[in-house]
Amino acid sequence: MPDAVPADKQSSSGVKNLRWWICTLLFLATLINYLDRQTFAVATPAIVEEFSLSNDDVANINIAFTSAYMIGQLVTGRFMDVLGTRAGFLIIMLFWSVSGMLCSTARGIVSLSIFRFLLGWGEAGNWPASVKAISEWFPTRQRGLGVAYFSGGGSGLGAMIAPVVIAQLILWTDWRWMFVIVGATGFLWAPLWLWFYRSPEKHWLMRRDELDELRQEQSQKPESPQKQGVLAGWRAVLRYRQVWGVAFVRFFSDTILWFYLAWLPKYFVDERGYQMEGIRDHLWIVFLPAIFASFLGGGISGRLIERGWSVNRARKTVMLVTGLMMMSSIGVGLVESDVTALLLSSIALLSFYAYSTNTLTLPADLVSPRLVASVSGFSGMGAGLGSVLFTKLVGTIADTYSFTPVFILIGILPLLSLASLFFVMGPITRVVRD
Repeated sequence: MPDAVPADKQSSSGVKNLRWWICTLLFLATLINYLDRQTFAVATPAIVEEFSLSNDDVANINIAFTSAYMIGQLVTGRFMDVLGTRAGFLIIMLFWSVSGMLCSTARGIVSLSIFRFLLGWGEAGNWPASVKAISEWFPTRQRGLGVAYFSGGGSGLGAMIAPVVIAQLILWTDWRWMFVIVGATGFLWAPLWLWFYRSPEKHWLMRRDELDELRQEQSQKPESPQKQGVLAGWRAVLRYRQVWGVAFVRFFSDTILWFYLAWLPKYFVDERGYQMEGIRDHLWIVFLPAIFASFLGGGISGRLIERGWSVNRARKTVMLVTGLMMMSSIGVGLVESDVTALLLSSIALLSFYAYSTNTLTLPADLVSPRLVASVSGFSGMGAGLGSVLFTKLVGTIADTYSFTPVFILIGILPLLSLASLFFVMGPITRVVRD
C-alpha cells in the first residue's frame, strides 16, 4: 500500500467522494462522543437515587467533566497540531473510551467525578482533531458542510439516540453495565480510523487534481507541525482579536448545548414527572431537527460564499438569524404543556446547531491548517469555561428555586454570544497564512 501520491496519478475512479468518507469517520467519532457524554445525564435519576444526590451534587459531577473538557480543549488542540491528526485522534478516542467504562465502577460522588473528569479530558480532543482534519481535506467553500456533517450530523444523531439507547440499556441491565457497553463502542471505531485516515499527501486514494485544489488556497506549503514549538505556535495566534473573539462567542453559545445535554432529563423528571420510560420515549424529539439544522447552517453559508459573499458576511448573517432563534429557550420553563416545552427546546437546539456549524468553522477561516487545532482548542476552552460557571449556577438556582429562571438565562446567552461576534471578534478573515 503506497504512502504517497504518485506524480502522475490522475484517475478519479472510486475516489470522487474520498473526503466525505473521511468525514464519515469524523461523524462516527462525534456520534460516539455524544453517546459517552450523555450517559450520566440520562442515568442521573438512577444514580441520584442510589447515591442520594442533590442538584448541587449533580452540578459538581458535571463540573468535573466540563472543567476537564475546558482544559482538554486547549491541551489536546496543541497536541493534535504537534503529533498529527491520525495518531492524536486514535489516542484520545481510546483514552475517553476507557474513561467512560471506568464510570461503571464508581462508588460515590468522588469516584464518579474523577472518572467523568478523565472522560471530559479525552472527549475534548474530538473537536480540535475533527476541525483539523476538515481543514486538511476540504477547500474553504465546502468546510461549512464538512463541519456540519461530522458536528451537526454526528452530535445531532448522537444526542437524539442517546436518551433512547442509554435509557433502554439501563432498563435492560442497570446504569453500571450501560457505561461499559457505551464506552466499548470506541474500540470498534479505532481500527477503522487507523486503517483509512491519512493526510491528503499520503493517502493512497487521493487524486492529484483534488490535492492541487487544496494547496492552491495556501500561499505556501505549511511548515511541518513538528518543526514548530508549542510556545511559538501560541504566539502565532493569540495576538489576534479574531482568535479571542471565537473563544468569547463559544463562551456564551456552547453553554446552551451543555445545559440541554446535562440537565434536560433531570428537568423533565423533577418538574414534569417523567420516569426512565418517558426519557426514552420523548426526549429524542428535542434533538431530531439538529441533524438537519447543521447541514442547513453550513450549507447556507457555503452557498452564500459561492455566490460571491465574503466569508465574514456569510458566516455572520447565518449566525445572526440562528442566534436570535435560540432565544426560544426562555419559554420552556414557563409553559404548562410538555409538548410545547419539547417543541421550544427543539427550536433552541435546531438554531444552536446551525449557529455552531459556523462557529466551529471559524478557526479554519482564520488560520492555516497547521494551527487550526490550536485555535479550535483555545475556543473550546472558552466554551468549557462558560459551561463550568453556568453549570454551578444551574445547580444552585434549581435547588433554591426551580428550573424556570435557568431557562430564562439560557435564552439570554445567545445575545451575549452575538455581541461577542460583532463587537469583539471583528472581521472574519485569514490572519495566519504560513
